[in-house]
Amino acid sequence: MKDSIVILDPTNEIEPIGRQLATRPDQLQGTLGIIDISKPRGDVFCDELERLVRQQLPTLDIIRLRKPTYTKPTPANLRDEVGASCQAVIQALAD
Repeated sequence: MKDSIVILDPTNEIEPIGRQLATRPDQLQGTLGIIDISKPRGDVFCDELERLVRQQLPTLDIIRLRKPTYTKPTPANLRDEVGASCQAVIQALAD
């Protein structure tokens, strides 16, 4: 008998919800928000990401934002700031 792998779905979705990707602009313009979700060394990753984006798109405005903690949803005031200030967002999610 072959070994089997059991994969557990933490969302408990019997039938996964289909999700569409957000629309992407043809080109980046305006303000790009880079959001650090406050995981360890996320700032290091975001620093490098910002450096690379600035090399490719030197005229793009970039603002840096940070969640207070990765363990809770983004506070309403930060969501409002992102919505009012950013035309596009990159959010660093992984360790």
